[in-house]
Amino acid sequence: MKSNTYFPSRLFTWFVSQQIMIASVLVVLVTGALLIWIENSGVDGQAMSFGLRTALASACAALVIFVLVSVFMVRRLVVPLGRLIEKTKRMREAPFENESLEPEALTYDEPGEWYDLERALNKLGRDLRGKTIRLSREKTELRTIMSAVSEAVLAVSSEKRVLFYNSHFAYLFNPSSAGDTTISEMLRFPDVLAAYDEALKSGSFLRREIQVVTKGDNLPRDFQLSVTPLKKKHNQEVYGVVGIFYDITELKQAERIRIEFVGNVSHELRTPLTTINGYLQTLSSDFKSGRTEQAQEFLNIVLQNVGRLKHLVEDLLDLSSLESGKELRLETVDVRDITESVLKQVNTKKHQVKIDYGFEQMTADGSRMEQVLRNLMENAVRYVPEGRNVQISWLKGARGTNELHVKDDGPGIAPEHQARLFERFYRIDEARSRETGGTGIGLSLVKHIVQRHGGQIILKSQVGKGSEFICEFPA
Repeated sequence: MKSNTYFPSRLFTWFVSQQIMIASVLVVLVTGALLIWIENSGVDGQAMSFGLRTALASACAALVIFVLVSVFMVRRLVVPLGRLIEKTKRMREAPFENESLEPEALTYDEPGEWYDLERALNKLGRDLRGKTIRLSREKTELRTIMSAVSEAVLAVSSEKRVLFYNSHFAYLFNPSSAGDTTISEMLRFPDVLAAYDEALKSGSFLRREIQVVTKGDNLPRDFQLSVTPLKKKHNQEVYGVVGIFYDITELKQAERIRIEFVGNVSHELRTPLTTINGYLQTLSSDFKSGRTEQAQEFLNIVLQNVGRLKHLVEDLLDLSSLESGKELRLETVDVRDITESVLKQVNTKKHQVKIDYGFEQMTADGSRMEQVLRNLMENAVRYVPEGRNVQISWLKGARGTNELHVKDDGPGIAPEHQARLFERFYRIDEARSRETGGTGIGLSLVKHIVQRHGGQIILKSQVGKGSEFICEFPA
């Protein structure tokens, strides 16, 4: 017997006790038979006493020999059995990655039935070890892949008990239930539960668009839920389903923005084109009839709307250029030159304009910086009553940033409009904006230009106390 080998002592004791019992019965029977024979043979007492002692000694010697032989034979039987029990325990309990199950380990020394059985057990152990390691590795790889997937994944059994979910699902839905739980206990969304139920009943792939409020950010999100049944190979029986939640919130939002953008552009283009078409038809009729007294007035209106169309198209092209990632032409620009150029383009005669230069030069795209200041100034003179103040300030920020401040003492902007003010085509007063020539893209263009420079735009405004637009640019 090799070291560290299990020895079944209870089995060995039972075998030995059985053998001793059998040997004792045989000795008693043989001794009794011998005494009967001596008594019936008619020998004298002395001879009988000698014969009896001889019989008892012979029986005791036979008993001892029988017990020793029995112990030896039982040991030969029990020790290999103990080795096989030890090997089975090690295969069942020990970690296979660190366990050696080569043919030499715990192998019986002599050829025979025990040797063949242990060799077969060695082969079975090696095969089991290989399969267990392979399955463990595949399971680890699968869990790693599922955790790395950017979409939420949830698998349930045919009894609707949760089998698996990945880390992204845990982030989005923050399941409170742990351990053995059902999908209805984990999720409270009827559309999701209905999709899983249908996939389990039909055994076929299905896809649904759902909207749920996720606990990760407490926001409504749009998902495309794809549910695929899990089937057994031999009989195609459905034993569960796995669902993948594809987040399409940004796609839906982009689609809504596109639809809204197309609608706004169509409306903005249609309005001046309708005006131009109407006045040109009127002019055509007047010229045919010889009435030309209003021709100049009508032509001015047509030219005004053509200019509005031109500005709208230019702003749209500028916005598209910025969103497409076109590189800026960064250079050292003089803020005085930019300010003076803008003031020549914007009619500020009816307002009091004050200028403050906290620095003279900065690194930026000169033409884009001119667009920023021009749009902010056009908005200021458009909405600020005549005679009020508009102040332009180029200042150094507390963090060393270069800041452009355009401040006015106009009517101010209500809080409900401030969050959407930089959206394309958003207007506080649409009628007035169109009358004064606004395209609705100016502030959106300003925001994109500032962000492309790596900065941010901040709005400070109170109703009745004016507004201040602050454009921060990195130093």
